[in-house]
Amino acid sequence: MKTLSSCSFPHLILTLTVFLSLVGVGCSDSSSENAAEELFEPGPFAVGFRELSVTYRAAGTGEPRELPLQVWYPASADTDAEPVVYRVGGIVAVPSPTALDAPEVTEDADLPFVVYSHGNAGVGLLAYPYGELMASHGWMMVAPDHTGNTALDAVLGSSDPRALAVLNRPNDITAIIDEFESGLEEDALEGKADTSQVYVFGHSFGGFTTFAVGGADLDFDAFSAGCEGTTSESCDLLADPDIEAAYREGFADPRVVAIAPQAPSLTSIPQSELAALEVPSMLMSGRLDQTTTQEQSAEPAWAGLDSPDDIWVEMPTGAHFTFISICDDLSEEEIAIFQPDAGDDGCGEEFLPTSEAVPVLAAYVLGFGRLHVLGETEWQSVLTGSPLGNGFVITLP
Repeated sequence: MKTLSSCSFPHLILTLTVFLSLVGVGCSDSSSENAAEELFEPGPFAVGFRELSVTYRAAGTGEPRELPLQVWYPASADTDAEPVVYRVGGIVAVPSPTALDAPEVTEDADLPFVVYSHGNAGVGLLAYPYGELMASHGWMMVAPDHTGNTALDAVLGSSDPRALAVLNRPNDITAIIDEFESGLEEDALEGKADTSQVYVFGHSFGGFTTFAVGGADLDFDAFSAGCEGTTSESCDLLADPDIEAAYREGFADPRVVAIAPQAPSLTSIPQSELAALEVPSMLMSGRLDQTTTQEQSAEPAWAGLDSPDDIWVEMPTGAHFTFISICDDLSEEEIAIFQPDAGDDGCGEEFLPTSEAVPVLAAYVLGFGRLHVLGETEWQSVLTGSPLGNGFVITLP
């Protein structure tokens, strides 16, 4: 195992969602440093944003399930579309300096395709720093709201039982891939995405989702063992033969070719399943995480992963909510409503600021996709060399 810690040269953050410009000294050679800069800078495309939805039959229940989707995509350069103003939770306004409101999509076809899965009681929209960067480099990125497991569901008390959320989430990802593969009739994005090689990443509960759709099966017997002698809505679901059959069928989608779980919840995925993964994985974690802790999540996950293509990106002073931008986008009062534990798990002064962390995390996500989805081998040395930002540590197999 090889571990690399960040060098001491400073970085200049030019903007949260645009790019981090590296200064002219460091611990890597100038060619690697110059190549790394490309992962922080906006790509050649204008960025489009639009909201769609997909409806499919849920596994185990057969009930119709509708998912709101946020989509970032490379847009036509010839557009008069206005800058978009995101609405987090439909309430909090976050103006984007980069994305445009529903411009025409680029004429290019076979756009590389990436799907993001948000955390428990989260929203897909908060992946916008990743979506904007990926889209500017020619990717189409979709971030669903996992219906029944969103921030609004938590506030309204309408959240699904955990057993149902665990079942639905990986199937949501497959339904999205299916929709972009053969659906989207009469939509401008129809036929634009290359769904034969899909990249998936996700945060927290979305990290479980990422592992599951990438091919790591949950141990149903271990997951349901806690129900012995107890009664709950989740346990009633797990006792349903149709639900059990849907679980035991597994969640792997063969179109997924690379994954990047962030602060993942393992949710009864055994290490043997992680070892059996056939796709390259980039594990991302913060050592101060109090929700999916180093001891319970990151270390067991890395101990299970055994591909020579795997990489572990750590933040020694990062925590659970360092991966998304709520510490910057929401007020303390809003955080107290939507993520009341964030102040102690990423948004305090003792943590690596998200304004510094998120651009580096996004650069790693982009670089890993370019290496393992697009096959651009020149990114191997960049990703496995000196860390791309201060406050980061890289561990290799």
